[in-house]
Amino acid sequence: MSGRALVGNGDVNDLGLWDGHGFFFLRAGQRNGLFQGGVIIHRERLRYRRIVWNALRRARFEKPGGFQYSRSYRYRAWAERSEPSGINEYVSHFPLLPPAEVVREPVTYFLDATLHQNFNSFAARHVAKRLQVEALAYEREAYLASRFVVCWSRWCANDVESFYGISPEKIRIIPPGAGVDEDSVPAPLPWNGDLSPLRLGFIGGDWERKGGPLLLDIATALQRMGHSVEVVAIGPEAAALPRHPALRAKGFLDKSHALPRFVELVRSLHFGCLLSSDEPFGISTLECIRLGVPVIGTTVDGIPETVPPGAGLLVSLEQTGEEIAEMLASLLRRPEEYAAMRDAARNAAPLQSWNRTADRFLALLQDEQVPKASLP
Repeated sequence: MSGRALVGNGDVNDLGLWDGHGFFFLRAGQRNGLFQGGVIIHRERLRYRRIVWNALRRARFEKPGGFQYSRSYRYRAWAERSEPSGINEYVSHFPLLPPAEVVREPVTYFLDATLHQNFNSFAARHVAKRLQVEALAYEREAYLASRFVVCWSRWCANDVESFYGISPEKIRIIPPGAGVDEDSVPAPLPWNGDLSPLRLGFIGGDWERKGGPLLLDIATALQRMGHSVEVVAIGPEAAALPRHPALRAKGFLDKSHALPRFVELVRSLHFGCLLSSDEPFGISTLECIRLGVPVIGTTVDGIPETVPPGAGLLVSLEQTGEEIAEMLASLLRRPEEYAAMRDAARNAAPLQSWNRTADRFLALLQDEQVPKASLP
């Protein structure tokens, strides 16, 4: 029997790491036998080393930042790790750990995005170009040496093949689950037929990148049309948000102790909205669908793959708030169409669980029966 462990860039046993993705995957994997346990990367032990590393870069007139992408980080982080005994295989969320040239155990990667995709987006401004080049070269070697590269989306899988040159025989697509504890997911509620006020939800920390301003433009346009609307913002603190008569700021909700409140708020929405300009994957859309709530997402990166057919709306970044508001106003005039979206979200809800993800992953690693990613 394989003693398999999950690896992330930190402690995957901690619900606070990476919005809990590793925590929920580990928990589901321990239930079905996929994982024996999780590796703890003690990032706090590397603070002094990071300070020295950044200071040396400044002394050489190089851009500081990006320590986690360096050779120094991955070697020291792995040397300082804690893990259960008897581990003979790894599944990793972080493409630079474990160090491919150090471990002899099989490694499978499970990625929301490649470093190439991250460096071409919001992460690029924090990492010097030369460090990016070095990290990308190492990442490619890690994928070549891996057992599988499993991607959350086709968007990610396409990049693994086209940019890194990894054979499609090694690439798989297994979507993740929603960031909620399955034990806390209540039975779906039937819609009561009420669409006033129309409650639009924002979930996330980056108000600008995730489309908060566009969402307020939509609310303003709906109000001008005479509709009652509320924008429920979960994540940003109220003081960091603009003033708007429709905005209802709920602040940051720590899922380690406020998960029931999070579930309650999401279930009160008519739509969860992810109007991002840059987004590897739409975890917040999965969370809404898991709780039976339709979604609105942009046709950006991996977001479209998180919107089940009929369970929401996909909009282009070229569309204005006024245009999107008109789409919603049309739904308000034909509530039977919204009811159909609600039914589609409820029917898709069971598919958005980490238990399903863990079962598919176990099938891959035990029997290798998960279909290959049919890359275009």
